[in-house]
Amino acid sequence: MSNLTDEGYQVIRGVFADDEIKQLCKEADEVAETEGSVCVRRLRDKSEVFSQLANSVQLRGFIPKDLIPVRSILFDKTASENWPVAWHQDLTIAVKDKLDIEGYSTWSTKDGIVHVQPPEKLLKQMVTIRMHLDDTPAFNGALKVIPQSHLKGKIPSCKIKDYTICNEVICECEAGDILLMSPLILHSSSRSQQPNRRRIIHFEYAPIDALDESLEWHETLNTTI
Repeated sequence: MSNLTDEGYQVIRGVFADDEIKQLCKEADEVAETEGSVCVRRLRDKSEVFSQLANSVQLRGFIPKDLIPVRSILFDKTASENWPVAWHQDLTIAVKDKLDIEGYSTWSTKDGIVHVQPPEKLLKQMVTIRMHLDDTPAFNGALKVIPQSHLKGKIPSCKIKDYTICNEVICECEAGDILLMSPLILHSSSRSQQPNRRRIIHFEYAPIDALDESLEWHETLNTTI
């Protein structure tokens, strides 16, 4: 966890074996086909396999014990769905209802789900796990990060370019690798130069008591199908 704390990210190699990846790819493809989307939100609500994976020893062993899964997404880039992502921080969380609460701002709705920017203190306590189901080298849109940018807190959009002029790191991963990252680290991805499948399982974790008591996470700890 030292690299995650100091640099804002950490790549861990070979967490899942080939046969496990094959089964997870099959499940991801079935979910994506059912949902008719290459970006499936509330993934744990739509797959018992991924619901169990979010709470598995294999993943939870890399994060503090008091964290619970609070958001899950499947990203499935293909040759026909090959979009770039500009430099940004993950500043929003998914909750059940919109309420007027001090420190929570910039409310929005994505795919029918309420999102909001919480206090910076909450974001600092969160950890994201990105699990790679496919090889993701630099030419296939691997995630890029700016080390230590998570230590700057919320960075105004007009200032982001000041931090991305240099020092970017490309997080090349193979199928079975996971990437731990702080939501506050600046990250982006380029359009793939040699488009291949790039399926990513994205789980966000937060302390069970981090959210304001008036709000509820959109995804709960014990998901039912």
